Amino acid sequence: VGTGECSKSIAGCPHRIDYSRHSGDGFYGIFRVGALTRRSKKESEIPKIISDLLSNPGIGFIAAPHLMGDPAELRDNRGTPVEKYRFPQSTKTWNHPDSGLYYCGGRWKELEPEPGKYRWDILDNGLEKARQMGCTSIVRIAPYALRPEEDVPLWMRERWPEEPDYPFWRVDPNTTDYAERWSEFIRAFAARFDGDERISSVDLAITGAWGEGGGSEFVVPEKLEQVVSAYLDGFTKTPIQALLHDPVSVACIRRHRAKVGFRVDCLGDMGGFHPGQWSHMEDYYPQNVVNFHMQDAWKEAPVVFEACWHTNDWYLQGWDIDYIIDESLKWHISSYNAKGTTIPQAWEKSIERWVRKMGYRYEIHSCTLPEQTQAGGTIDFEMLVSNTGVAPCYHNYSPMLRFAGENASFDLPIQADIRQWMPDADVRVAQRMAVPENAPKGTYQVKLGFPVPGYLDKTLRLAIGGRDADGFYPLCAVRVV
Repeated sequence: VGTGECSKSIAGCPHRIDYSRHSGDGFYGIFRVGALTRRSKKESEIPKIISDLLSNPGIGFIAAPHLMGDPAELRDNRGTPVEKYRFPQSTKTWNHPDSGLYYCGGRWKELEPEPGKYRWDILDNGLEKARQMGCTSIVRIAPYALRPEEDVPLWMRERWPEEPDYPFWRVDPNTTDYAERWSEFIRAFAARFDGDERISSVDLAITGAWGEGGGSEFVVPEKLEQVVSAYLDGFTKTPIQALLHDPVSVACIRRHRAKVGFRVDCLGDMGGFHPGQWSHMEDYYPQNVVNFHMQDAWKEAPVVFEACWHTNDWYLQGWDIDYIIDESLKWHISSYNAKGTTIPQAWEKSIERWVRKMGYRYEIHSCTLPEQTQAGGTIDFEMLVSNTGVAPCYHNYSPMLRFAGENASFDLPIQADIRQWMPDADVRVAQRMAVPENAPKGTYQVKLGFPVPGYLDKTLRLAIGGRDADGFYPLCAVRVV
């Protein structure tokens, strides 16, 4: 059921029905696969949908650098030697999917060695290393961790030498100026890096070892508000995810009505802490995604998971990998941190299925362009896109058409916000474009691409065949007369 214009364009034209998708309201949408002929227009060859594993910014497994290259031997997380294998289409990583995403961590102690003096070059170096690997980065700056060398900055320790009794705190946020100083650092961090094209998203860290939220619920409200406000006021361009740790801190975050996703760090636990009684997968996460009112957070910001122990431990425990995968997909996962360890080969097919659904995945089902136009004239363009992943893209990598001729080329931007392309939705893009007045006459090969600024791979990878060396996908030829 479409517009009158859409109905007219189909009526009376020869076509072959070969594909359908349930729309969610009890009806089925029908899509063209064969050629469709219209006066003065032609449809590009219908792109071939592919099942390849795609590496794209912000989604998939976090990259595992030490599994790349040509290691002489591989061992699992417990030190046991394992046979080398590659996932289909992978060219860089052994026993682990390839990725366009990297975890870039930092420590407050290193980044602010003196009050108000920052070593942003350290974080810049990490982000550039990730970019050279072909990745954007998830960034988390930890206020402290558990080992002495991972303490708060020395100047902070000198002011507050006693450590609190709470096991995951190195400084008491309620009786010291920790919240004030940490908030100042976060504001400086955001002022320097908000909108940085190398960063996919930022973890919101309040308290606890590695910034993982330990004891956030015990921070007094005004101190908690200081830290949360520093993040949410500072990062207005770069997406944020917060720990799904406790109802107090999450409620404080939600009161800001900001676009914040969530992160959890014990995906896969099917009873490792309390066998037969309680688990993260069957108890904590299903309940608290809802209890904390975060079930729709994925629509505006990423959902990020980290393994409880390692994926190989799940295998050795005999836990159901497909149940774990399906639950994460239900929660609209964008990325998974396997902590850089090998994946059991027996689970290869299940992991492939997982990677194909993580985050966004764009299929192009049709594109329509005129057979010819003229310099200074216009072009009517139509495109049908499906997002077959479980989440949107949280950066607007706007698509464009590239017209490549023998002696000249030009690009025409497509006015579409891909952040609105939701999973299991079919999106029709229609636009009238202006052809440059100085475009030389001739035949142009028209290509489609989704450029990503600063990204080593240049553009998003789509779930269609034909990608060229510039990251664009050929559609058809158009004459400029």
